[in-house]
Amino acid sequence: MAAALFAAAGVIAMDGGAAEVSDAAVMAILQKHCVMCHAKRPTHSSFDAPPKTVSLETIDEVKAWAVKIVEQVVLDRTMPVGIDSGMTEAERAALAQWAAAMK
Repeated sequence: MAAALFAAAGVIAMDGGAAEVSDAAVMAILQKHCVMCHAKRPTHSSFDAPPKTVSLETIDEVKAWAVKIVEQVVLDRTMPVGIDSGMTEAERAALAQWAAAMK
């Protein structure tokens, strides 16, 4: 299943030679859209603990959850919940491109 998700991420991210997406860029996207809920101590008022115990505060945590991030953010678009954070298509594509390059 992981291979299929990364393959899908690669297809989504293809845009004719785009620059590599850095870990720092991925962390900036996640800080903006995800960490308010997915932190050891969430700042979003709806949570007192990270949903499903998923914390995305470090690049190692993000890498551990990369397959699920691609699945839920890029493919299924179920995250961020309610899309009240305003995640853009470019940000979703950047996450896909980063995940595809992780192989």
